[in-house]
Amino acid sequence: MQDKVSDAREALSLPELVYRKLRDSIVNGVYPPGSMLRQVEVAEMLGVSRNPLREALPRLESEGIVTLFPRRGYAVATLEPSEIEDVFDLRILLETNLVRRSAKLRTKKHSEYAKSIVSEMAVLAAQAESIDRAQWFDMNLKFHDALMQPANRPHHLKALKQSRGALEVYIRTEVRLTGDLRQAQREHAAMARAFIEGDADRLVELTRKHSEHTRDRLLEGLARARAED
Repeated sequence: MQDKVSDAREALSLPELVYRKLRDSIVNGVYPPGSMLRQVEVAEMLGVSRNPLREALPRLESEGIVTLFPRRGYAVATLEPSEIEDVFDLRILLETNLVRRSAKLRTKKHSEYAKSIVSEMAVLAAQAESIDRAQWFDMNLKFHDALMQPANRPHHLKALKQSRGALEVYIRTEVRLTGDLRQAQREHAAMARAFIEGDADRLVELTRKHSEHTRDRLLEGLARARAED
């Protein structure tokens, strides 16, 4: 890890690099929800001193990914089912507003970009057991952003990014448990078609249902996991 940090210092500042590395580790399950982030251990894992880590943690807290506990330190954020429903309600409100506007303002370049992403995700999803899930999830975020960027609503997008935070950790955890990306991929393909065709009403409805299905799978997965515990 230390070599990777050193190699990238010319391209990114060290605090920025540490922030990105730690964020990726959290959302990809290296540190599951509720786990304490012991700064000495995390800094050692990243191959850096604690100073850039101290800059990264407040940024992650502002995104809802970690929580600060007085006299204890930072921990990966946890969400109760009611909080998950609340965040999804906000997500649906923001995303449907954005995609409606995007469908009307998209260009051919926007359409081609969305199509290329969903095609690449389909190839990844078809790899079954060998799939790189972290890569698929990164592409998933790019796809959703591609459908919303043409709306040109930076404050809406900022609020959406902040609402994703801890939710993204849970969604990735649930999919790693179930391993099923087929429904999500079918829904992405339908959303891409509606976006390319400029069918705003259909895109809004598909976006709403996609978030609702993701929410329901997540809540069902969490309920199963708690029952097994």
